[in-house]
Amino acid sequence: MPVGNTKITPIEKMYDWGLYFWQLPDGHLFHDGNGNLLNIQSMKNDIMKLAELRKAAAHYGQPDGKPYFVPGITRASDEEYSEQLNRMQNGLIPNMNDLGAVYDAKKTNQKYGEES
Repeated sequence: MPVGNTKITPIEKMYDWGLYFWQLPDGHLFHDGNGNLLNIQSMKNDIMKLAELRKAAAHYGQPDGKPYFVPGITRASDEEYSEQLNRMQNGLIPNMNDLGAVYDAKKTNQKYGEES
């Protein structure tokens, strides 16, 4: 979904691993009000993990909805988040596991050269 007059083209991630979130019937992702989204790390279509997610959603009062899969992402601990924020503030790639960002940085360095 484009935002404004951007020229960004999303790249479809073909990973079989990622996070499942619980999507409510209105399209929003279920959260606790503090920005913590109900999610579970999983391989795509793992029925055991999907059952756990459904059970948790029902436990927290939101049985209606469906799993929403986002490939290629993982959770970050508070320490990892702090480190990533620090890296970003210093002009570095926040997460070296972000293969798309690492690939883009490599292509940019090849085209324009690295800073000395």
